[in-house]
Amino acid sequence: MSKSDLDVFAVTDHNIVDTKLISSLKNEVNGKIIFGGAEINFQLKEETIAAYNLTVNSDCSYFHAIVLFGLEYADNVSNILTDLFISKIQEGNDSNLSEENLKKENDSNLSEENLKKENKKSFSKLTKGRAIYLEDFQERISAIPYLFIPHENKGSRNLSQYLPNEKNGKKLKNNEDYKDKLFYYSHAMAVEGGEKSRKTISDGLATELNTTITSLLFSDAKELDQIGKKYTWIDFDGDLDSLLLAISDPESRIKTSDISPNLPQTNTLNFLEEVTFSSYSKDDNEHKNKLLFSPGFNGIVGSRGSGKTLLARLLAKKDLDQYSEYVDKNSVMFRTHDGVPTTDNPPCLYLGQGELEGIYTDGNYYEKITFLDELIKPLIREKKKTSNEVIKKLKEVLNLENRMLKAFSKKYESGLKHMDHFDTGIPSGVSLDKPVNPARLKDGINKTIDKIEEISSSICELSTKGKMESLSSAFPEDEELVRNINNEIQEIDISILELSEKVKRLLSELYSVNCLWFERRNQLVDLYFSLLEDYNKSNGSSMHSSYIQKSEELKVFFDELLELRILLSRLDAEADNQFKKLLEPTNPYTTNNNEDIIEVSLIPENETTFSKIKETLFSGKYKDELQPLVVAFAHKNDSSMNAVFNGLRFKNCQKNNLNQYYEKYFSLLSKEFEDVGELKTCIKVNKKKIDDMSPGTKAETLLKLFLNDKISSGQWVYVVLDQPEDNLDVATIKDFLIDRIKKLKLNVQIFAVSHSAPIIVNGDARSVVVCENTDDEISYKSGALNDNDIKQSIVDVLDGGERYLKMRLNKYNFQIGDKK
Repeated sequence: MSKSDLDVFAVTDHNIVDTKLISSLKNEVNGKIIFGGAEINFQLKEETIAAYNLTVNSDCSYFHAIVLFGLEYADNVSNILTDLFISKIQEGNDSNLSEENLKKENDSNLSEENLKKENKKSFSKLTKGRAIYLEDFQERISAIPYLFIPHENKGSRNLSQYLPNEKNGKKLKNNEDYKDKLFYYSHAMAVEGGEKSRKTISDGLATELNTTITSLLFSDAKELDQIGKKYTWIDFDGDLDSLLLAISDPESRIKTSDISPNLPQTNTLNFLEEVTFSSYSKDDNEHKNKLLFSPGFNGIVGSRGSGKTLLARLLAKKDLDQYSEYVDKNSVMFRTHDGVPTTDNPPCLYLGQGELEGIYTDGNYYEKITFLDELIKPLIREKKKTSNEVIKKLKEVLNLENRMLKAFSKKYESGLKHMDHFDTGIPSGVSLDKPVNPARLKDGINKTIDKIEEISSSICELSTKGKMESLSSAFPEDEELVRNINNEIQEIDISILELSEKVKRLLSELYSVNCLWFERRNQLVDLYFSLLEDYNKSNGSSMHSSYIQKSEELKVFFDELLELRILLSRLDAEADNQFKKLLEPTNPYTTNNNEDIIEVSLIPENETTFSKIKETLFSGKYKDELQPLVVAFAHKNDSSMNAVFNGLRFKNCQKNNLNQYYEKYFSLLSKEFEDVGELKTCIKVNKKKIDDMSPGTKAETLLKLFLNDKISSGQWVYVVLDQPEDNLDVATIKDFLIDRIKKLKLNVQIFAVSHSAPIIVNGDARSVVVCENTDDEISYKSGALNDNDIKQSIVDVLDGGERYLKMRLNKYNFQIGDKK
């Protein structure tokens, strides 16, 4: 026992309390807590069976039950059991006795004096097969606090074997009602057993009776090394009163090793154990306050103005300046478990009073809900990176547009090319296209001569090498081959000679060509066009040439203007495409928080388009223009150019300075893109946006997100909640908040300021701080929920006092088994 990890033991001998053994154990296992106990054979009296019309199983004459009690009552319970079993032994033979016991009783003196002299083990053996009356035991032990746990689902001597639930397929309702009232309700509803018992008994009773059932797993170790292998983890103070409190709320206080093989409370070495601070009374006297806390759930209660929020802020070390008349913020000292006092508070997560409403009003979810912060920040970083890339591309497109417009405007400084020369018709005169003179023949002939001379030189070089020698036949069979080769050699020699003659003749002809023969044509063409020009001048037909020139210039202008507009349209389309990317929501990050599915993404702060942003930079008249910037160029030299743009946005631009307007336009557009690129957080819980929820549902959802599983990851030592029930209905408090606190408190310390009795009481606060304000003097006291003083304060503050609480319960008048 000393070497095991168990802190509390209950020694339960059969039908006896071995006080000497318990005393010896207590001295040997210092630091361990020991409960007294006994596993007792019980039966009911005939008058009880008749009075309640019960049906007893004829094959089971008694049942087993565990009785636990404080060690200080061990002698009393031992004497009660001894007396009751002596009476049963002296009554005579029992049909349930073994032959060994029958023989021993027949051979022994069963006087009360002799029986009391028997050692405990021997006396226990004498009780085998005998059962005492439950009614007698209850009467004798009524002055002693004890816990009664009947056996169920343990193979033999179960309560429901003794008092069966049905017979011949018919329910025995009298049996069920008697057991419900007598054992489960009146005795803190404790049920022994592991997982199997829970499924068949505890869960069933909880459903049928709307009550709480506790499972306790006992070790029944038969060998020394089995001690501690099976156990029940209980969050209590090691005394019976505290045990009964834990049994009344087993969901977070009691875990059996078959379900939770590891220690359920994980933060017992890392929690805020103590806080001390100085407070002031109205006469400025200083008072030292010292509050102790448990590693689980710590409730903070008090009437309005009693200093609850002050204590919450003190624990979080936030916004204490407004309470300077009540507390010295510099005196606050925090001490974690096995730590030393320090002015630095441990890592703490704080949700102030009314902050949930503020969160969903201004939408800054992730600033207060750190769990969301961890999800959203990476999305923001990634989106910012992609947005910067998109904005860079957008600016490149706009910069190209700006340069194209400026270049076009510079090329046509005089502005738009007019077509008014078309109004007078085509002037008279002769107009012909002058032919282009061909390349000079002499140059071509000279190049040909150079090439032919190069070929002639190669042929001469080939000829000087002499004729090729003929082959001679060596054998008769190669005569025909040799003859054919020699014929081919002879023909090649002849061909070389003929080619040489042809080249000489061509060179001779080329040397004799006179290029001046063809110059006369060019001279005649030049003379013709000179005479034509003189004719047009003498007859006033130069206007025709100007007309033709203007038409050509106008054609070039409109071709380039069309090209400019096409390019601007394409660039605007690319800018629009990039702008859409800028406003694309991020892919949602999906995770789970308990049973809720959470999706987090970034969406555009406002819905707009590239065209709408551009429209804000032009005056109303030109907002619908396809390309107002081109229209501005068309009016660059008249006063209407300024009217194209929004006067308020361009009021500092110099009038008629088109380039300055262009510069301002693209500067404003770039700034608009950067502002529009801001995205807001979109959070969906179970496919529904938080922003679309009603205030009550939104408060519930945000509280769910705040109290997410990650707050118990070890990052925070404790969490402070100031009136988390605000904006929550009773059903949400019951179905979510209380269950959530019970789950989280096993891994992270929780402080909750509350006016709600269900949160503090049903939430099973392990420690409670009561805040009081008497004549503007704030004081604090802390203790366990079962402490009488603390309990009285809680019922006064949260329930209106004991009398009103009882009155309310009397009005409900719940009966055992009521399902409504």
